[in-house]
Amino acid sequence: MKFIETTIPTSPTLGATLTLPDEPAVAALIVQGSGVHDRDGNMPAVGFKSTLYRRVARELARRGKLASLRFDKRGSDKSADEPQDYTIPQRLDDLRAALTVLRENEHTANLPLFLIGHSEGAMMVAKLGETENVRGIVSLAAPFGNVFQLQRERARRLTSEGRGAVKARGERALEFYQRIEQFFKEGAKLLPEQFKEFADEYRDAGFQGWESYEWLAGHWANALQRDPTKSGKPMLVVQGGRDARLWPDNIERWQAWCETRELADFVLIDHMGHDLNDARQKAFRVDDDVLDTVVEWTRKH
Repeated sequence: MKFIETTIPTSPTLGATLTLPDEPAVAALIVQGSGVHDRDGNMPAVGFKSTLYRRVARELARRGKLASLRFDKRGSDKSADEPQDYTIPQRLDDLRAALTVLRENEHTANLPLFLIGHSEGAMMVAKLGETENVRGIVSLAAPFGNVFQLQRERARRLTSEGRGAVKARGERALEFYQRIEQFFKEGAKLLPEQFKEFADEYRDAGFQGWESYEWLAGHWANALQRDPTKSGKPMLVVQGGRDARLWPDNIERWQAWCETRELADFVLIDHMGHDLNDARQKAFRVDDDVLDTVVEWTRKH
């Protein structure tokens, strides 16, 4: 197995890693969840450390001869005090540029190409899959529907079910979402510096991951409504039975969606948590069933 350092030709240029097994059979772009992750899953600006996506890339290469590209998100090199200005269209353009790297690389140019996304990244790859020429889309732990509404609902649950400091944090978060939605309804355009000044007031509410005003406005406006199966792309939807970060009925929503689409396959892994982990274990480990499901599905297609 090789790890080849490369870049994505965007502005600014984004660092990337191509994980290359011996004799690769398929290739995939791996896309992270919401926040300003680097290619491995770290968020340096907030001190969050992770190797999730590095582990996924390595295991898919080992188990399924799957070559993969993962890259640093724009903004992942900024400090927590710097305003963020990324948008959903920019994120999608970055994914298109990354796909071009896979299509032109000598090791992956002739391989069947898949899109693999986790959480918000699953929404991104499904949207991209509507128009891109790929063999299939893999959706892992994706929220169903509008993520802005999902986060606001989580704040409501904290407010109604929590006590003490937890309840207070929910109330602060709910106030944040109510106020920011009013800006959206009025068509207000906040500059990154203005949004940061507004949002800093609510840092105690745990809104991290929502650093960009235009990105959040795009979610509110349902900019990631998607159905790649309409354009003939098969899609694998994997949900976890121990995923507490999504809608209470997120599994049922996705299951019903897949049942009405011939090209959609639904898989429920009872012990999978939101971070693709085996929630039965105390130590973090990417769930074996998740990895094996992805490998088998990509081989099938």
